[in-house]
Amino acid sequence: MKKLLTLVVLLMTTISFGQNLVTNGNVETWTDTTTLTSFSPSPFTAAVSQETTIKHSGNYAVKHTTPIATVAPPTNTSVKIQNETVTIIPSHSYTISFWYLDNDVNARSRPWMYWTDGAATPATITDATTDAILRPSTYSTDSADWIQWTATVTTPATAAKLRFEVRSYAIGTTVGSGGGVIYYDDLSVIDNSPMATNQNQISGLQVYPNPTKNILNITTDLNSTKNVEIYDMIGKKVLVENTQSQLNVSSLVTGMYIVKITEDGKTSTKRIVIN
Repeated sequence: MKKLLTLVVLLMTTISFGQNLVTNGNVETWTDTTTLTSFSPSPFTAAVSQETTIKHSGNYAVKHTTPIATVAPPTNTSVKIQNETVTIIPSHSYTISFWYLDNDVNARSRPWMYWTDGAATPATITDATTDAILRPSTYSTDSADWIQWTATVTTPATAAKLRFEVRSYAIGTTVGSGGGVIYYDDLSVIDNSPMATNQNQISGLQVYPNPTKNILNITTDLNSTKNVEIYDMIGKKVLVENTQSQLNVSSLVTGMYIVKITEDGKTSTKRIVIN
């Protein structure tokens, strides 16, 4: 029976670890070229089209086109991409992220997310600690590179879901302004405190430096051989290796990752940043 319970715990760890909670967060599934599967219907998700050339990963990204102003000053100058599928656990730590490309002077972007109660018609929940993080006052700026927006927050006790939403805004104050484009890809919500991995922590675990660029040091009280798995923010395993104390991570691109470390039958997870 003990062996069976151990196997069940290991299976739970494997299934829950690194899982992206945003259904179709990699935006690879489309009902048609203007309809993202599992995302809220118009007007909550609007002005999107399937992009096959300009993308962060996979086969597709989302091309989001801002409205063209028909009156001055402009009205209805933003459009949304919204996903209501993210079920969360109250008081858990989550890392929320998405990649965007803003290289258009006629558009800008920002996240605009809410905790909700999870009802059939969701009611939003106010949380003083996280509201300014999920709905910031700042916007994106033009860049030729894909940029990752990311935040790590603890969910309020009354929340049941996260409304994952990004908005694209038209820039300009005259008739005919707007019509700019923002691209989005790899929308992700990762639970940093999955139950199975938190019940079996490795004694004395230290992972450093963090951020790092080339070498990651992993030390413990036992200091024996460790199996190390590294996952990106959409739950893809990008590196696996056995080591006693050091790991070369120079092959990883800039961004945030989850490191799963197993030593002597015990497992712990850490977040790291590659710069």
